[in-house]
Amino acid sequence: MSQSVANSSLEIACTVGAVDAALEAIREGADVRCDGNSPIFLAILNRNRDILNLLIDQGVETDSFLPKKRLNLIRSRDDLIEELIACAPYDARDIKPEEIQEIDNGIRDDGVEFLLAEVEWDNATRFRDALNVIGAGSSHRCVAEFLQWAQSEHGLNRGGLRDFLTENRSTVRDYRERYISTGEDLIALANEFASADEDEVKED
Repeated sequence: MSQSVANSSLEIACTVGAVDAALEAIREGADVRCDGNSPIFLAILNRNRDILNLLIDQGVETDSFLPKKRLNLIRSRDDLIEELIACAPYDARDIKPEEIQEIDNGIRDDGVEFLLAEVEWDNATRFRDALNVIGAGSSHRCVAEFLQWAQSEHGLNRGGLRDFLTENRSTVRDYRERYISTGEDLIALANEFASADEDEVKED
């Protein structure tokens, strides 16, 4: 296999999250930095954590994706990968007011622990990113800080989650109160954002 073909195979694998195919492409001579670091960009764009792990193992450059301020906060490989995932550009079509409402209701009814106990991690981080996109600044900061705290203290493993939440009941309660006290109407913000995006599409 020529290097150009191997590079193309690697890029496809990074897009779809096929770890075995990515490994095979690398064994066949693919350059993990080909086309201006295209493989890692594609892995970030598609939120493929396993591929990111593989590329980091292969020595791909990551620092250029993150500001120094964020790099200084990274304490583990998981932290690095989550920071990279957070760099993924947000597709306006991914803003779904009904999904935002479902998670918002869950947090209000059950507390911010709903994000860990009832929502898949990727959906929790998408909710965090969606809040930022629709302009829910205070809610976004609260959710982002809660997820970062939980990840750094507990990791992404669901095992022992109930004990972790129980042991940190006071902190979890404080996050919930902070979230509710923002007073932001997430559904109105999401609908306003979706309407503005539709208007832009019509104008184009």
